[in-house]
Amino acid sequence: MTGAQPPPNNIPNNIYPQYCFHLSPTINRWCPLRAADIQALEKHPGFEGQDLYFHDNHPIKWVRIVGIVVAIDEYAARRIYTVDDSSGATIECVVNITQLNTPGPPALARQKDAKATAASASASTSAATTKPDIDADIDVGDILDARGSIRLFRNAKQVRVEKIIHLRSTEQEMRFWNKLTQFRMDVLNTPWALDKREVRRCRKEAEGQDEVEGRKRRRRRAAEAERSSRGPAGNGTIKCDDDDSSRRSKTTGLEKRARRGPKIIRVEGKYGALGI
Repeated sequence: MTGAQPPPNNIPNNIYPQYCFHLSPTINRWCPLRAADIQALEKHPGFEGQDLYFHDNHPIKWVRIVGIVVAIDEYAARRIYTVDDSSGATIECVVNITQLNTPGPPALARQKDAKATAASASASTSAATTKPDIDADIDVGDILDARGSIRLFRNAKQVRVEKIIHLRSTEQEMRFWNKLTQFRMDVLNTPWALDKREVRRCRKEAEGQDEVEGRKRRRRRAAEAERSSRGPAGNGTIKCDDDDSSRRSKTTGLEKRARRGPKIIRVEGKYGALGI
């Protein structure tokens, strides 16, 4: 069916290599799915740590879901909204809570604890993403249009929220369900297929990029080796164990000047040894 070589690490044969993913109709879009569809997505070895899942051989990273909020759980750094879309399963939408709007300590205390505050801020920044875009406060019973990436928590899939919009009418809900049905018919129900020439072209482009990166790494290593071979002062003098040879290797700049000898004047005529 495909032109790709059988992937390693027990990846199914119909899964294309990752250098082909930019041609996928699902990888860089909000995929409208039901909660049951998200929970049924598969994860294959070789793609760990990328929050990348598959419907058949379609790689999916970004999803969009619409449903009613049936529960809210709040923790120190995140808030979880459980969304039910009547598909037979629920999905947890996780919102990271930033500390921008929380009251801080007095100015004097902030000055005293500047170092501790900076350390905790850097730790929280690495753990949490930027503040999601949410149009209004959320309560149980609200109907949400939630968009985000998929992550796995305790063997259950969650949506890491990037954006939430409240749906205010049945018409808005119907538009979403129409999009979901059309997306399933046009994309998900048909396996993703590439021509052999396209796969070869993608492989060559990936190999060319790897070669460019390899040349950059080799140049960096050569530059580091050259710097490490220089003297401690970094003056360009190469170390040598022999004192005489090291003295000979030092230059003063005077060697560039041409040494002029005594000027010889050629005399012609009939003169004796004493010029008489």
